[in-house]
Amino acid sequence: MSFTQLVSKLTLDAVDELLRYAKAIPADKLNWRPAAHARTALEILQECAVLPAAITAWLHDRPQSPPSMDQYALYWAQAEMLSTIEACEHALRENTQKLLQAVASLPEAELSQTAVAPWGKTYTLAEGSLIHHWNVTYHLGQIAYIQLLYGDTEYH
Repeated sequence: MSFTQLVSKLTLDAVDELLRYAKAIPADKLNWRPAAHARTALEILQECAVLPAAITAWLHDRPQSPPSMDQYALYWAQAEMLSTIEACEHALRENTQKLLQAVASLPEAELSQTAVAPWGKTYTLAEGSLIHHWNVTYHLGQIAYIQLLYGDTEYH
């Protein structure tokens, strides 16, 4: 299995699992906040839906210093427009496919090149190709915990 095939498999599996858990959330709990400062399951899904588009741009631009968060404002504005699980799923799947196409188009010799993320950490393009997978997996855990907090103890 090639690197890009592995990234694709891991990422698509994580997206499927995230969506399986999200679809188990009752409508009245989608915007429930476990605490005043906590994010809702919908807000988490909104981020997961648009982040792959931002990562695709980052892979293309390959900034060598932390890019301004202002240049990502369009993505966060798009996220806020996703008001249902179905809208989040559509954007998540579409943006994930575009990211995976961008990863597949990277020549192997360029995978060791570096770029700096908005939070200041430097990643190789290979590592950056896995940021979406990591983010979706991280947020899957958050959604599962939100479900546990409102009383859903099922494995989805």
